[in-house]
Amino acid sequence: MKIKANTLIFSSILLSTAISANATIKVEFWSHALGGTYDAYHKQIVDKFNKSQNEIELVHKDLNWGGMKPALVASIAEGKVPSLAMVPTEWMNEMSSKLLMPVTKEIAPFKSQYTDAALQNATVNGEIYGFPSYQVTAVMVYNKNMLAKSGVKPEFKTIDDVFAAAKKIKEHTGKPGWAPKLQDGFQTWFLFQGLPLIKDNKAVFNSPAHAALVQKFADAYKAGIIVKDVDLTFDKQVAAFANHGIGMFAEGGHAVKKINEANPRAYAAAGVTSFPLNDAKTAAFGGWSTMYVVPKGQKNMAAVAKAAQYLTSDEVQYEFTKASNTFASTKYTNAKLANDPSMNDPKDLGKVAFKMGTQVIDQSRHFMIRDVPDEATMHRLMNDKIDAAIQGRIPVQQALDEAVAAWNKRLAQK
Repeated sequence: MKIKANTLIFSSILLSTAISANATIKVEFWSHALGGTYDAYHKQIVDKFNKSQNEIELVHKDLNWGGMKPALVASIAEGKVPSLAMVPTEWMNEMSSKLLMPVTKEIAPFKSQYTDAALQNATVNGEIYGFPSYQVTAVMVYNKNMLAKSGVKPEFKTIDDVFAAAKKIKEHTGKPGWAPKLQDGFQTWFLFQGLPLIKDNKAVFNSPAHAALVQKFADAYKAGIIVKDVDLTFDKQVAAFANHGIGMFAEGGHAVKKINEANPRAYAAAGVTSFPLNDAKTAAFGGWSTMYVVPKGQKNMAAVAKAAQYLTSDEVQYEFTKASNTFASTKYTNAKLANDPSMNDPKDLGKVAFKMGTQVIDQSRHFMIRDVPDEATMHRLMNDKIDAAIQGRIPVQQALDEAVAAWNKRLAQK
């Protein structure tokens, strides 16, 4: 991995005023649920950076999925914040107003390295709050034996095709056919299906079309066609598949790598196929992305920006993409890797998934609730009701009506 000089220094004038030549500034960056598998990668990039200059010492720490949010909040409260923390884009969107510092000024000298979509994801109310990092686009990972036993061909053009296949798998194997992503919020499914959340500053997700979509999931949940868990995290999805407990789930190529680590036999029985696009030909979950954010209380933004530019550069993202089968947020990395012979091994399912993803990554978008007051509260008001409806605790239409009423009450106060 070669690091260009202009990758490491974006403004010598700015740095000279902020970084003393006689002192090394420690820049600690937190990654998110990348421990173990990517330890060697992180050691490589940290060592390379630290040997390239003597102004900044880059230090890495990995936190698990459930630990990142509380750790960030605690660090801000204690005044001992990390310089950079990798979070999913929806967390950045949620945290931006209260917990994070904008980086619009700091990213300006090198923001041309990122794709337009990545910069749009990083922007909240006109301010950029994150240095874009890796992103994921979904493929369907399936158990070849379970699909063959059920007479299912791994070819899905619509979401209805997926539900129909999952039903057959349940009928022939007794196991849930599909583990859909519900834990990230049902707004993903509404927006993926082209159903709006807000119109003219009023919530509108209680229409007949919205209700029909939720009912489809509720019916499948009741019948055991989909996994009965509305909080099915990434790790639980992988574990369920590795234990032959589900027929299919949608994730990026990095999930295949995790399956192989958890159970080589399950990996041997796995296949990947394209996840269906929506009517607008947009990939589901494809824009799911991550950002390096700066928690409030940071003292030396010049040093932070220098480290962030490096951590999200083409060179560094290229190495992570090769290691993880995810996608970069920079303009040239994905296209370059699509032609890299090392990414074209038909026996490596992660690389097969990567090749599939290159066909739709430019159409991928991160579907999330945006531009509403207190996004975290709005997210909870919607999804608590929809989760209850999917689990059969309240009727679907009632759930949506109550959630819309709660949203409109808050929107009226915006």
